[in-house]
Amino acid sequence: MTEKITKQIMCIKMRSGVEIWVEKAKAQKLIDLMGTAETRFVDIDGEIINSANVEGVFGAKTMEDNWHRKNGYWKCKQGNYWHKRNEECGHK
Repeated sequence: MTEKITKQIMCIKMRSGVEIWVEKAKAQKLIDLMGTAETRFVDIDGEIINSANVEGVFGAKTMEDNWHRKNGYWKCKQGNYWHKRNEECGHK
């Protein structure tokens, strides 16, 4: 039996618009800190991040969906597909 081992990738989205993509295990230190009232500087992969300037830590699917919406795409309910703006859905 062949097992596929994958690591969950997360995006640390800063208020400035910067996106830092790391493995969830590396982002966990920041995720844990975000549940407190403390503001700290956290080192993640050599990047120093001010926890007060973090908008959120998001999964790849959330970031992909956000990209589609920002670029005018819409998602049909029939097939769960993304369509361009003003494009008719042909899924049944």
